[in-house]
Amino acid sequence: MKLFVKNLTHVDFSYFDAERGLLGESWQTDIVLTGKLNDESMICDFSIVKKQIKKWLDDNIDHMLAIPTEHPSSRLIELDNDRVSFQFDHEDGRHFQCDAPSQAICSLPCQQITPSLAAAWVEQQILDLLPAELEAVSIRFTPESISGAQYQYSHGLKKHAGNCQRIAHGHRSTIEIYRDGKADAALEQDWAKRWQDIYLGTQEDLQKVVDINGRPHHYFSYTSQQGLFELTIDSQQVYMLNCDTTVESLSAHVAYVLAHEQVGSLIEAHGFEGIGKGAISEYKVTK
Repeated sequence: MKLFVKNLTHVDFSYFDAERGLLGESWQTDIVLTGKLNDESMICDFSIVKKQIKKWLDDNIDHMLAIPTEHPSSRLIELDNDRVSFQFDHEDGRHFQCDAPSQAICSLPCQQITPSLAAAWVEQQILDLLPAELEAVSIRFTPESISGAQYQYSHGLKKHAGNCQRIAHGHRSTIEIYRDGKADAALEQDWAKRWQDIYLGTQEDLQKVVDINGRPHHYFSYTSQQGLFELTIDSQQVYMLNCDTTVESLSAHVAYVLAHEQVGSLIEAHGFEGIGKGAISEYKVTK
């Protein structure tokens, strides 16, 4: 007998790809539970199990940086004060390094992070935590199906009291842009290209730009409630803003920039943060 839950939760995080580098991601989570019926003609108390799985995902992958520890170029080094350093050197000279509290890093035993491999890892981790009468649990991670423009961004919000303060977490997002009340697919695709595989950095968190292997790299650092966070990333993958990178600020930035490029038009930007949530901003520059 099986029970299922479609769209139990969403996990928003970043993961490291050996080719593309740091990528924001948002996955829908579906679960299937297998077991025999008990005296109450149930497999288990569904409400309890759903909460257990959601909490585990919140604690172990959501708003974290997932890293492929078995890739030959991956290095994970333990630091003092329960901190770790993830380092990766690309063949083309790009260097990536994230030094953070260990609770901000999700180590996956694989060479490449995919929804199916991540789901298999979660299944192995959580079965023993669930009621004994369950025979199996199946996890399915699915990226949102987006027919229009989309981008994957990573960021950190040091002022946030929750896990958004982690310097390298992110989202896969669509964007909707209206010009004088009409959807403008060209502007949407243009902005998606600007923010393709991007790290959105806040100016006050940028400590310096350093040369590594003849390439410029941005070095960010800040201390938040969870501790000291540091990030070194190839400058070509960075888009700088003079504000916090909340979804409210991001939608306002998009509307402001496009309004100055499309003088005389009212720009309405619907900026999404992952799946099904976001902020709306309007801006117009008169001639």
